[in-house]
Amino acid sequence: MLQSRAAIALIAAVIGLTIAGCSQESTTAIYPSADLRPPALVAAGPVDARRVLLRFDEEISPVPGSCAVEPQAELSCFAQDKDLTVAFASDQSPGVDYALAGEVDDRDGNRTRFFLRFTGWNDRAPHLLISEVQTGKNASKTKPHRDFIEFEVLEDGNVGGEEVSWASSVKSATYRFPGIEVRKGDFLVLHLAPEGLPEEVDELGGDLSASGGVDATSTGRDLWCSTMPLPDESGAVSLSLRPGESPMDGLFYASEDKSGALSSDKLETILSGLAAAGAWPLSLSANPAWEDGFKWKSSTARSICRSGPGKGPGYWYVTAAGGQTPGAANSGPEPLASANATPEGPASESLERASAKAFRAGAYSAAFIRASISCLGKAPTFCEATCPPLKTIRVGIEMMLNSAASSDSASTFTFPTTTLPL
Repeated sequence: MLQSRAAIALIAAVIGLTIAGCSQESTTAIYPSADLRPPALVAAGPVDARRVLLRFDEEISPVPGSCAVEPQAELSCFAQDKDLTVAFASDQSPGVDYALAGEVDDRDGNRTRFFLRFTGWNDRAPHLLISEVQTGKNASKTKPHRDFIEFEVLEDGNVGGEEVSWASSVKSATYRFPGIEVRKGDFLVLHLAPEGLPEEVDELGGDLSASGGVDATSTGRDLWCSTMPLPDESGAVSLSLRPGESPMDGLFYASEDKSGALSSDKLETILSGLAAAGAWPLSLSANPAWEDGFKWKSSTARSICRSGPGKGPGYWYVTAAGGQTPGAANSGPEPLASANATPEGPASESLERASAKAFRAGAYSAAFIRASISCLGKAPTFCEATCPPLKTIRVGIEMMLNSAASSDSASTFTFPTTTLPL
């Protein structure tokens, strides 16, 4: 018995000494001094018809053979400090949706994979003027009408990529024009309440009689969008030369019984953008109010028409019953000025300034950007950010140590990135 007790005591003593010998005091975590973070994409978009610029937050170099685009095109890539330029061998198609993917490394070998959607640059985008809107469905048997927006073309060009947005207090929608060659004096009619008939087709070529349906004519170019009709009584329409740019024209119409400040809603957002761009004046204060709109009594038998190229409610009127003229010059009072005058305001800025502004705003980074880093055989984790425009985004990146001392583990971080000025 005594021998057993002595053996147990001896074993306990040996274990205690072993534990004591192995223990170490450590009050400070030890981390490797290597750069663990991959480059972050902070701004992106085309700067002209053949170049797309991507700006990162540190010096980068492209991974050879990693860049590709859909629709397919011949590309070349080169880096200068923090900027990656992707050059197209031929002009981008105006208004076409492109998807660009590639990879870049920083000096320490950390890699970022990017995926970018953007609209093909258009350096021949003509100025348009909103000339007539029909805000409701007229059930007349002899002269039926459905929601439409009519545009007058003020100069020759290609409308690919130009955008029109419209909103009520609770809903908003945007339509991007396809690449269509137009001439000064042409009329475009965007139908917003199609019936789903097979004859309701977009007139993209030279045949202006190809489309049927309510309000389709052979004198104007008919286009169809089923996303959302116009608000019947009160709403706003905004027209931009390129995605993300300031509006060049707009309309704010309001029911005659509305008064006071607008709520912070979708209508207020689009109107604030129009006011900031000088496309629709605010007469009462810096904050949008119902009194700033073109006041009218809603009627599906009448449309709202423009009487001149100026901005604001004084340049609009309501037609007589049945006076709608989609695809043709408006009926009604004499224009206050030449309807073919070059529009005023920010839309007349130089192409160079517009290009720089669009890149700084990240306006052409429509859809999302993906950034990732992968090593040690781990599959990357992606976090997506919707960003038209890309002013502030959050990009999630799966980060792993790019060194021999790294362990087989990874963690995902999310950090803010902001657009840098040119």
